[in-house]
Amino acid sequence: MPLLIGTRGSQLALAQAEMVRQQIVQLLPSEEVRLEVVKTLGDRLSAKEAQEEARSKPVVGLFTEERDEALLSGQVRAGIHSLKDVPTVLHPDIQIAAFIKRADHRDALISRSGQFFSQLSSGAKIGTSSPRREAQIRSARPDLNVLPLRGNVDTRLRKLKDGEYDAIVIAAAGLGRLGRESEITERLDVGLMLPAPAQGILCVTVRRDDLALAKYLMSLNDGPTQLCARAERSFLRTLQGGCRVPVGALAKIEDDELMLAGVIAHTNGQQVLRFKHEGHKDEPEKIGEDLARYFIDHGAKEILSGYGRGSW
Repeated sequence: MPLLIGTRGSQLALAQAEMVRQQIVQLLPSEEVRLEVVKTLGDRLSAKEAQEEARSKPVVGLFTEERDEALLSGQVRAGIHSLKDVPTVLHPDIQIAAFIKRADHRDALISRSGQFFSQLSSGAKIGTSSPRREAQIRSARPDLNVLPLRGNVDTRLRKLKDGEYDAIVIAAAGLGRLGRESEITERLDVGLMLPAPAQGILCVTVRRDDLALAKYLMSLNDGPTQLCARAERSFLRTLQGGCRVPVGALAKIEDDELMLAGVIAHTNGQQVLRFKHEGHKDEPEKIGEDLARYFIDHGAKEILSGYGRGSW
């Protein structure tokens, strides 16, 4: 019987899942390892519908719930996810067995003219599907015309080429995994555009009682990536955030110290909070929670209350 791994069916999701599948094949050469496409609620909702859902109430699992159900039912034995889509509180019977080494964490600008972000003309149309990106774009360049951008990577790039936008912003990691890095005009500095928590990280989930598979998958786990992800996800979890809320975070490790930067911003670009915190790398959850509490005490409540959050 083949070992089935659940994945979304988009071109990017399949490319990412295939990359991890090949690594699993190396660990289990005697197993037949296949991908199983599981369609999710997030695949059925438009970006606008997902954003409206997020504004009215906390929305979690848009891209993961159906795969979790497939995992728990035995339809698949593992799931491959973009970690930034995974709820910060997992189902009690599911665990993350491996954090795959992080790819480029930055957001990428692609412009038709080849101009960098700072060079875009006033009034230029810039597309993004992310409230987090929208907020930071408006904060840095209130003169730009930020427009919603929907569809998979191919669709977004086609809309840019067709002139619907002067520039678009999407994750650099996704472009890299699709072999389309050459189309990037500029990788945006994190001082301008802090990424989503866990951006660029893939993870593999298994049932908590599947000890044998979890043991094998430990070989795929990257320790520094796991520590950074735990800090960033702790920050997001404490803020009751999700992928449709304008929150960014990025951790990095230097020697024994873990430094975590965060941003919370209103999509109008006028309310932007940026703070940092650091501590010992062995306490990533505490660092994330401490930074979130600092944000909450210094204005984050007012911003996040518009996204159904606020009962801290």
